[in-house]
Amino acid sequence: MSTTVEDLNIATTQAIYAAVPAGDLDAALSLLDPQIRITYYGTDAIPYAGDYRGIDQAVAFFTAVGEAIEIVEMQAWKFIAQGDDLAAWGRQRFRRVETGQVWESEFAHIITLREGRWLYFRDFMNSALTHLAFTASQ
Repeated sequence: MSTTVEDLNIATTQAIYAAVPAGDLDAALSLLDPQIRITYYGTDAIPYAGDYRGIDQAVAFFTAVGEAIEIVEMQAWKFIAQGDDLAAWGRQRFRRVETGQVWESEFAHIITLREGRWLYFRDFMNSALTHLAFTASQ
């Protein structure tokens, strides 16, 4: 049985999805293209929202995420792949480090890969809930 580009890209994505919540930054970084671009859509109230380009900025993104939230649960249940384009659909549960507030949201991730590594990652979720987690008084 042959392994397709799509199978390899899904496996890369599943490995990153396992590494990030576990706090294994080295494993995640090893699966990123040197020209990685990460876009997390959200307001300035979300400390990790923004557009990050290159490995150094990817480290800054993952560091900001790790300092602000704990990813309590991450479950991807559907992958749609065509060549180096991949869409993942799932659910995440988060805990804000500073307050302990917990929230969850479904997500859609649109990912472009190059030679089996993430080249461009776009995160779509209910960022209104994340905004509230960082702005609502406790």
